[in-house]
Amino acid sequence: MSVLQRRQVTGTALAEAQAFRRRWRMALPPDSYVDSMPCDPDLLVELGRVGWAAARLHASVRDSINRHQGAASDQPFEMTLGQAVSSLEQSARGAGRADQVAWAEEAGRPAVKMRNAVVHAVTFTAQDGRQALGTVDRLPPTRFHVEDLRRVALHLIHASMTLPA
Repeated sequence: MSVLQRRQVTGTALAEAQAFRRRWRMALPPDSYVDSMPCDPDLLVELGRVGWAAARLHASVRDSINRHQGAASDQPFEMTLGQAVSSLEQSARGAGRADQVAWAEEAGRPAVKMRNAVVHAVTFTAQDGRQALGTVDRLPPTRFHVEDLRRVALHLIHASMTLPA
């Protein structure tokens, strides 16, 4: 994609984002609703850690892809984390990087799957009366507790730390 095409796409995306904001600006509830939203406050910090660890892994995978392509890290990057791991695996296969292919199979994809289970989870009121977060696919854990979220964050961190350069 040329610089001009990238600017046109970016300009179009910016215009669409601005139109979306204008359309929905008045529909937002007061800021105080954020604090009164039903939730389990014990999970919020760990959910943030999962998100942060996933973002860091995403940046590491992006950098590895860009090294294969000879691109700078600040180039536009629009792949999801799962797409990025698949793209890295393809680039690694083409470059004969068995270490990165093994990483994608053994650490990258499993970490993405765990992260997706958290990100796509749904809330419910559990039998103990607390707000809970549960998996959509009903695979264990069917309800995420603090230790489950910490385990997901650790898998994401491990994947990021073990990605071969």
